[in-house]
Amino acid sequence: MMVGLMKLIKERMIKMAKYYEMETPVTVITEKGEFRYYKEAKRLQVSKPKWKDMNDEVRMGKTVTLDLNGFKGNEDLKALLNQVLADLD
Repeated sequence: MMVGLMKLIKERMIKMAKYYEMETPVTVITEKGEFRYYKEAKRLQVSKPKWKDMNDEVRMGKTVTLDLNGFKGNEDLKALLNQVLADLD
């Protein structure tokens, strides 16, 4: 019984498409990092720059993904982000 349930769960997980496979993000790449905004999925990724490993393969830098749905309507966060954006000038 448990094996059958685990198999069903695994099959469903394989069928579920990942947002980053379904959507092309708006991307900004700088020498200091990368920013990707998945508008439909409401996800913002911030990554350290790409790097090369010992085999000379390019690897993605460490990445943090924010689910923006959890921040909707948060006025304190909006104020903070506006302050950050103003400091970029």
